[in-house]
Amino acid sequence: MTAPVPAGVLAVVSHMQATTSPDLLKPSSPLSVDGLLESFRRFAERFVGRLPNLLAAIVFLVLAIAVARVVRRGVEAGLRRTSTEAYVHLLVAKLAYFGVVVLGLVVALSIGGVNLGVLVGSLGLATVAAGFALQDILSNFVAGIVLLLEHPFTKGDLIVTSDAQGEVEDIRVRATVLRTLDGQQVVVPNKLLFTNVLINSSATSGRRLEVIVSVPYSQDSLKTRESLSAATAAVEGVLAKPEPRVLTKDFGQGALELRLLFWADPRASDLLHVRSQVLEAIEAALGEAGIDVSVPQLTANVDIPAPARPDGRAAPGK
Repeated sequence: MTAPVPAGVLAVVSHMQATTSPDLLKPSSPLSVDGLLESFRRFAERFVGRLPNLLAAIVFLVLAIAVARVVRRGVEAGLRRTSTEAYVHLLVAKLAYFGVVVLGLVVALSIGGVNLGVLVGSLGLATVAAGFALQDILSNFVAGIVLLLEHPFTKGDLIVTSDAQGEVEDIRVRATVLRTLDGQQVVVPNKLLFTNVLINSSATSGRRLEVIVSVPYSQDSLKTRESLSAATAAVEGVLAKPEPRVLTKDFGQGALELRLLFWADPRASDLLHVRSQVLEAIEAALGEAGIDVSVPQLTANVDIPAPARPDGRAAPGK
């Protein structure tokens, strides 16, 4: 004798049979003009229902853009009163402008009825994918922003890296443009300037230059030192402090090697031109003092014996 089945169980069984009926496996009815018109009508009704929110979102976005422009001008005006560079003014002003615009866009989308949770999730996935694809570009961009904010060099400075050297011609967000001493233009990614060792030759008001002078032992070294110091100090572009110094470098073969050290301002003078002027002044001063710094040339004659002939006799002419 079978037990009676409760009514609730019968309802569940009948529902399962209804959901698994073969009618669900039948293909859907083909599209018709009436169906398309009905879908368009429903879309139009929803659009008209949300039209006030859409208009409000557009008005809010326009106001946000106007406020962003005012904020950008205010930031630029405030930074002009500081000692920061014009590139920093432009960068901070643009960041403030885009920050206000993005905030206004998010609020406008919320007013328009956009699901911000779904939007943020989609943008998050897209940002991760773009980050992997544009890793180098983004790293150069971030490095450019940090360089502009930290201000390790400015336009017109002479900088030296492991891969390039030259005068800074332009500082961009992605790369820095250098002009080498021979006139070539070099574009250096900001990532290299940010992560590698950087020498700014124009950061200080003085650069030490050096000239090596070989004085034969037959000449008066003390008089030579005095002439070198006096001639160097009289050259335009050589700093008075620290004073030029003459030091002994080494005892060479047939001559005493002296090091002439002097200082020049790289921001006010061309260092190559100053060094050239110092060499010309040294040549003229030593000539007037009758000091000959030409090192005599030594000639060695070596007699190499001729190879013997197979028969043991000397080669002809020997």
